[in-house]
Amino acid sequence: MEQPAETRSTGQTILLVVAGTLLLLLLLLAGAYWRLTRRSHEAVDALVAEAQELAQRRWPRPSHMDTPTPGTFAQAIGPLMPELLRLHKAEPKLDEPLSTKCREVRDGKRPLAELPGECREALERGRSLMQRALLTSRTEEAGPPEGLQTLSDPKHPSADSGLIALQHIHKLAALDIRFQLEAGQTEAALETCLDGLALARDVGHGTGLVGAMVSAAGHGQLFHPCAEALRRASPTGQKKATAALRRIREGLNPFELAMREESIAGPLMAFGRLFDHDQLAALPAGAKATALQGTPELDVQIPVFGTPLMRHALLAFRRFEQQQVTVVELPPSARGARLQALHKSMEDSWNPIVKLAIPDFGKFAARVDQQRARLDLLLALALVKQHRAESGAWPTSLPPLYPERPVLLPTALKLQPDEAGTLRVVPEKAHLEHLKAVLDPETARLDELLVTATP
Repeated sequence: MEQPAETRSTGQTILLVVAGTLLLLLLLLAGAYWRLTRRSHEAVDALVAEAQELAQRRWPRPSHMDTPTPGTFAQAIGPLMPELLRLHKAEPKLDEPLSTKCREVRDGKRPLAELPGECREALERGRSLMQRALLTSRTEEAGPPEGLQTLSDPKHPSADSGLIALQHIHKLAALDIRFQLEAGQTEAALETCLDGLALARDVGHGTGLVGAMVSAAGHGQLFHPCAEALRRASPTGQKKATAALRRIREGLNPFELAMREESIAGPLMAFGRLFDHDQLAALPAGAKATALQGTPELDVQIPVFGTPLMRHALLAFRRFEQQQVTVVELPPSARGARLQALHKSMEDSWNPIVKLAIPDFGKFAARVDQQRARLDLLLALALVKQHRAESGAWPTSLPPLYPERPVLLPTALKLQPDEAGTLRVVPEKAHLEHLKAVLDPETARLDELLVTATP
């Protein structure tokens, strides 16, 4: 039986409306995907340009020496890297009790006589190479060798453990300072200290977030031995140390630059599959190798629409990291809430890839705070010792730490007269409270972030 014309007309109208709605929805989706693709392509273009710029960057910084060695840190340390890697890989792994004992001797909590034989033998094996490595810090410029650079080929021999091999040198230098002091070689101990601090400084240039953390750890390992060397140094040695410490502090790589490097290297590793042929070809060799290696872990739990999700995640991560770069060098009191808000915005994302790995850069920034505080404390110790040598009494207020050129986020310090005529130099409480809130209490050892000047 034939349907009435009105019924047929109504059905056709409904069908047209549904079809039109679906077509409009498909057009909107196609437009959104086209826009997402275009924006992610532009983001990759920007990444390529930043990688090219980073590959050409130089790393000027003041030498801690009055007469620096010509050339760059890369030119000096590069030839030593194969030896440094062999030394590090040949070292037997210490169990926790032995490792703790060695650290306590380095920090002065135990006498040198209690140093475990394993650490004593490690120093004997590595002393000559360690001394040669320390001298590489005296160059005119910083800049890492191939393999340690942020955009090095991940398969380079130094890429896997080159920075850790240099961290081993920091530990050996800290132990050697203890032996030099025990032998009455005060000026040699001070020289080892300053070269060691300068080496750790140079490790943080051009090596990204990992290099920044190894640099900070190196200053942590050298802090207590250096403080003892400064306490025992002659007035001439303390004056020399004052100039060198100011230059080392001024020459630290700003954490903002390390974060900028990370904002390039991270997306290259995670989103390299989104690069087209021309974009890959335009990358520097090491950056291209990084992008091609990719991050297989990101394949886990990615649904069918993986490519659009990856494109959106790239844009989200780029925005997140670029916003963090503008925040990490703020004073600690202003930085924490801003970083926490950025972190939460990523956690609240609808995109599951965005939630896979959101690093807590606040903790890394706090470790750099601690690194700067240690250098400021060592400089303050040298200054108050100089004051006593010249006047016969401790100063009642702290002399200016950096009267000539300002440095990033100088630590607020105060003097506390202590028993037996000694003087303690400590960070102000507010700064300590900030560090306590964000650092791992097992490794921060905030109660030790102070120095004591003895007559």
